[in-house]
Amino acid sequence: MAEAERLLAVAPEEFVSERKALARRLREEGRSEEAAAVERMRKPSRVVYAVNRAARDRSKAARAAADAAERVKELQLGGDADAFREALRALDEALDLLADVAVAHVATPGRAAGEPMRQRVRNLLRSAVADDDAREALARGALTEELEAPGFSPFVGMPARAPSRRAKRPGPTRAEQREEERKARARALRDELERAERALAAATEAAREAERARTAAEREVESLRKQLSRLE
Repeated sequence: MAEAERLLAVAPEEFVSERKALARRLREEGRSEEAAAVERMRKPSRVVYAVNRAARDRSKAARAAADAAERVKELQLGGDADAFREALRALDEALDLLADVAVAHVATPGRAAGEPMRQRVRNLLRSAVADDDAREALARGALTEELEAPGFSPFVGMPARAPSRRAKRPGPTRAEQREEERKARARALRDELERAERALAAATEAAREAERARTAAEREVESLRKQLSRLE
């Protein structure tokens, strides 16, 4: 149920009140079984919430990750090294983007998320794309729990990447990680700002329309009063 799945991307501190409101509305609409199912929903962890938000904020990346993982799975016995590398590249890019956005959602304002939290986000993303049901849930931003890390990689049996002749770049420094988190947080905030600005514009236009209607009504009332006064 899409209405219930929406709760999975609600901030944990707002989950209980939103769940109660949805269950109440469903009961008022006579949908008692669905209301009971909503009431049984457990509050997702902050990591699950963050990954679901990232999948909804970057729906194309979430869909791309699911599709690329499917492609990797199909190529498992194909032996096409070039196709495998392309599918793996697409999957890595989509997961990296989702991880950056998710980490921005779990970070405390003014502070970067710690490495354990970043690792939980990465583990959940990779576990989700390795599981058929979870992969589709990730594409919808509707994961319900942190999955156990699979005992196998979704890439087992694939041809290995060709070794690069270039020197391997060391992992990102802490400063680089903080900068990436800052950029991801900025992207997420820009999205929120755009939505807020659209809502403000709509509200402003509605207020202007109401003001125009009020002015027209005042003129009509004044005109009718004058006509009545002349008759009396």
